[in-house]
Amino acid sequence: MIVQWCCKGVGDLPSRTIWGIFASGAGLKCRLWQLNSPLKTTEVVDRLTELHLDLHVNQYGRMEPGGKLVRDVTPFLSLSAGCVTRSTLLRTNVLHRAQRTALGFATNWGRDPGWLFTCYVLVSVNRAVGVQAVAEETRELNHGRRYSPYFTEGEITAKVNVPANQIIGVERWVPTGSGSIRRIGGYLNGRFAPPAALLDERRML
Repeated sequence: MIVQWCCKGVGDLPSRTIWGIFASGAGLKCRLWQLNSPLKTTEVVDRLTELHLDLHVNQYGRMEPGGKLVRDVTPFLSLSAGCVTRSTLLRTNVLHRAQRTALGFATNWGRDPGWLFTCYVLVSVNRAVGVQAVAEETRELNHGRRYSPYFTEGEITAKVNVPANQIIGVERWVPTGSGSIRRIGGYLNGRFAPPAALLDERRML
């Protein structure tokens, strides 16, 4: 298992809603949970499949075979950890930063205010789509060999939710009016649980 740090960009929300994400314990929820409370466990299990993961990553705004919008029934959450692409023409590697991607989604590419969450999830060295406790490293080409036009987003796909105690904090970003954005504050999560206990280390007795 690997502890992977990620960013999550969300559109403008009231501060009380942001505090509610921390206070609830559930943290960041998938759309299926947001729109259906209480969440049916059977529906989650039925959708933790390779098909629904592919629909979430590549067909998010479209209709799924069952006739529902993918975005309204997905049990997955998109996070960004950044990635590297290779330009064979220029003979160089190109870095696509997680923060830039997440802020793009949060602020409608610099046009609106938004929030940037920083969190961690657990990822496996192998694909494990049916296991809710671990996220899928969608950006890893050795895992997901199928082509995706969204690869440069550096996606890590969490399942159902990112618990509040895995979110270290959130920042608020706003447009400056000159085509750029700036951070104007944020909140640290007092209930954050550092991942040190998960690392492959054991102290002497």
